[in-house]
Amino acid sequence: MVNDTKQCLLRVEHLSTHFDLSEGTVTAVDGVSFDLHAGETLGVVGESGSGKSVTALSIMRLLPSPPGRIVEGRILFEGDDLLTLSEKRMRHIRGHRIAMIFQEPMTSLNPVLTLGAQIAEGIRAHQDLHRREAMETAIAMLRKVEMPHPERRAAEYPHQLSGGMRQRAMIAMALSMRPDILIADEPTTALDVTIQAQILDLIARLQEEFRMAVVLITHNLGIIAQIARRVIVMRAGKIVETADVCALFERPTHPYTQQLLSLLPGRRRTDTAVSSGLPEGPR
Repeated sequence: MVNDTKQCLLRVEHLSTHFDLSEGTVTAVDGVSFDLHAGETLGVVGESGSGKSVTALSIMRLLPSPPGRIVEGRILFEGDDLLTLSEKRMRHIRGHRIAMIFQEPMTSLNPVLTLGAQIAEGIRAHQDLHRREAMETAIAMLRKVEMPHPERRAAEYPHQLSGGMRQRAMIAMALSMRPDILIADEPTTALDVTIQAQILDLIARLQEEFRMAVVLITHNLGIIAQIARRVIVMRAGKIVETADVCALFERPTHPYTQQLLSLLPGRRRTDTAVSSGLPEGPR
């Protein structure tokens, strides 16, 4: 948890990202602006297709191109515009200074490399370490994320692990260089409730230990309430509301945010949501 007096680590200004498809151009992110402060957890919430993940991929410069392209904006990290950096400099920042956990670890991990080899490869890309030293560091990170039997798991392949173990492996890989910023894109998707809680607790504990900022992307407002300090609500590529997490849950101002909150178990739908023409949540 931080307050707004802390250092602004990342600033996104008027970011717009388009996809050029055969059917025409789709605006996936439309003029998005926000700040991320050192050490804070910023939640980004919205329905599927609202632009959350594309915003993260734009920050990391990992958009598939074509068809994706950033048409406007700046992404300032410690004063440098990431959109103007060479790919060589961006590779140094990506993973080393800004890391990302992707939605589905099974498709993000290489199926033909052992877990330890994949983590060690990332470590060696940023540090001058011998293969054995990198592997020892990889095993230490697996231990840090509470992977059961880390030495044995390091020698196994992704398909041999459970979903929760694969997600722990992704966290270990992302944090192996102790980045300043961790972007977690739906880090608990497809996990059962017990494992979800373990993963969220793990991220929160490692955030405090490493003193990093976290951008938590999710459609689950319950997760936002548990871990975020500030919240951005996105719809149709735009930010429709930004607020402290307590203020958002107690006094949401945008009809879309009110509608999202009305869908939470135990909460009544708001009159504003009904008058806005948005679909009604369950009574």
